[in-house]
Amino acid sequence: MLLLGSDFRPSSPGNRTDAIMVVSLDPATGQVGAFSVPRDTAGFPLPEGGTFKGKVNALYQWYQSRNGNGLASLEKAIAKAYGIEIDYGALTGFAGVRELVNAVGGVKVTLAKSYYDPAYWVNSHTQGWGLSAGEHKLNGATALIFARSRKGDNDFNRARRQQQLVQAAATKLLAQGSDLLPKLLAIATRTTVTDLPLTRALDVYSLVATAKVAKAKMTVFGPTTFAKSAGGTSFTPNLGASRAWIKKNFPPANPGAVWPPKS
Repeated sequence: MLLLGSDFRPSSPGNRTDAIMVVSLDPATGQVGAFSVPRDTAGFPLPEGGTFKGKVNALYQWYQSRNGNGLASLEKAIAKAYGIEIDYGALTGFAGVRELVNAVGGVKVTLAKSYYDPAYWVNSHTQGWGLSAGEHKLNGATALIFARSRKGDNDFNRARRQQQLVQAAATKLLAQGSDLLPKLLAIATRTTVTDLPLTRALDVYSLVATAKVAKAKMTVFGPTTFAKSAGGTSFTPNLGASRAWIKKNFPPANPGAVWPPKS
């Protein structure tokens, strides 16, 4: 599944997907794999031929302005570039992150070392935000900062924090049980664009319940292993290295598997 986080806000119209993550789960074994495509990736290959001229975080909006279905088009582009199958996708923004995290009662994250971003504006009169090393419980507002902040280190570590946040949210949801689904669905209906039928929410929960979330294999496809500099802050993807990582760490394809399950 392709998970996208948009930076849309009234002062910055359009949907730049600064979070681009693919998650794969094998319900038979519980094996989970995930990778993130950094927003500054340039020269991304297009399934229709050629490469995208801008950075990959603008590709969703580029498709959306041309065919009105940026989600499906980006799914196809990501799938072809990395040689995988993407079944569904979802895009959410700032409100979606805040409300969904609050709905599960907040999430816990653990930092190996302290983090501080002196440039992040928490509100109109407070600049600077950070966390000490160790475990922290985040509410919706602080989870959003955790996922957006990057001046304390770099965009690649921000992508890793985004993965950590998704991992923490999945863990918390599973601990609370499926009774929370109606509330989450109500929030998703207002804040999320997805091609996953909401009528399959219980099937998705049952699928995620098989996941070995804590043992997920995760990486960020940034330089120097998975990309090379293209000048400035841009870099071009090394698809060969990325596909090799996917082959090693993603659950193997099972041609006989059927999902969603038949009623």
